[in-house]
Amino acid sequence: MCELILSAKLKRHINLNNLIMVGRQNLHLSPDHLALSLKKFGYSINNISKLISKNNTFADAFFKEIGAKNVHSIDASNYEDATIIHDLNEPLSNEYKNKYSLVLDSGTLEHVFNFPQAIKNCMELTQVGGHFMGIYPCNNFFGHGFYQFSSELFYRVFCETNGFEIMDVVLFVDDKETTFYNVPDTSEAHQRIQFTNTKPVYIYVLAKRVSQTSLFENQPLQMDYAELKWKGKRSSLKPVVKKKTLKGYIPQYFKNILKALINKADKPDDIHFKKSFFSIYNLKSN
Repeated sequence: MCELILSAKLKRHINLNNLIMVGRQNLHLSPDHLALSLKKFGYSINNISKLISKNNTFADAFFKEIGAKNVHSIDASNYEDATIIHDLNEPLSNEYKNKYSLVLDSGTLEHVFNFPQAIKNCMELTQVGGHFMGIYPCNNFFGHGFYQFSSELFYRVFCETNGFEIMDVVLFVDDKETTFYNVPDTSEAHQRIQFTNTKPVYIYVLAKRVSQTSLFENQPLQMDYAELKWKGKRSSLKPVVKKKTLKGYIPQYFKNILKALINKADKPDDIHFKKSFFSIYNLKSN
């Protein structure tokens, strides 16, 4: 989370003046790791314990150190002393709308059952010219929350019709020395962005609010339904007729055994990201 925020501040010029955390966020890293991350982006901290300690891992001090003037939080419970107590399953009060230059969710909405209302609340918290930033489970988090999210969900939600513009959608594995991958929107070339892998993967999204409009007047649809199937484009495509090869005569039972043996081999997880639609995302520069 820390390096992605530092990167967004450098690359996307996000405004930290009025920041709100969706759920009061904790820093899940060691003081040494935090100091290294800050140094990587040009910050020199003489006393890292003022930002993080075993007795206080809340992210408020970190945000203020990198430029935030006001740091608030919103949660359904007062358990972690959030600034605003509000159940995100329910509509947001008008007094909080269009108020924050950065709305940050680093792992809350996957735990909120009424996701459409919760993401709408986050969008309404964001002022025009401000940004929404979310970091969520994508793959291999079964049982962590109610949901694991796909990239297309965010492309369809943070669209021009809803007054937003996507800046970044990025995947990364939960490793210290991870590689970050750009994820494009779906298209006729890539009608669905699909992949599997063996380690927990997060999805990061950064979107800018460019105008104030009525949200979700039309429910989002996946691109291949809205732009291809339901507009009749697919009916004009000629079906591909495959010639039966020797592989076609091998019983499925033996195919499954072969696949299991191949998958059992110890391979680096990065091999699963060798897809034509992924490209490397550099945190520090374009």
